[in-house]
Amino acid sequence: MVTANEQRFRELLLDWGVGNTREYPWRETSRSLYEVFVAEFFLTQTPADNVASVYPQFTEQFPSLGSIDDASKEELVEVIRPLGFYNMRAEALKKIATRCDSIPESVEDLTELPRVGRYIANTTLCIAQNQPLPVLDRNVVRVYDRVFGEVWPAAESDQWEFTERLVPNENPREYNLILLDFGAMICQSEPQCDVCFATEYCTYYQKHKQ
Repeated sequence: MVTANEQRFRELLLDWGVGNTREYPWRETSRSLYEVFVAEFFLTQTPADNVASVYPQFTEQFPSLGSIDDASKEELVEVIRPLGFYNMRAEALKKIATRCDSIPESVEDLTELPRVGRYIANTTLCIAQNQPLPVLDRNVVRVYDRVFGEVWPAAESDQWEFTERLVPNENPREYNLILLDFGAMICQSEPQCDVCFATEYCTYYQKHKQ
């Protein structure tokens, strides 16, 4: 069960998302599980705009795990070099392509793959298949910590549980994408409280508004 403030936050967040979310090619609903996975794999420690600059070429040149398996590491590196960590990423993708014919469709199986943690697994399945899974990155931690203050847990395992509880069963994909964008665009390191819908009950704002 969610509290009244949590429910209100969810509703107003969805309202804010109308016309405010960012557009990236991997967010198109026509994208396959593989195409979404590639994007989420690259987005770790890399700004979305940087990933967008190489994503079209990568997915055109390597449209499947089979094409990655057939390619050399050097061919992969040539495309993803601008993202950084290119040797690590190329090696991991080669190992994944050798192990799998297709991207697994469960969190448990995805997190067995090299360099794939819970965040990549959850986000991939939520965006590609609308599975009701929580996403927890620095943006989400910052938003929930500020808005819900003392009830936001300190332990990461409890943070995952808190985040999972707030994910709606109806269209979780939309909710999670808007939440990520709200953290990236409004509730930044220097928050834009003057345009935030949650100031009335936001712990951070109530503490710092003076």
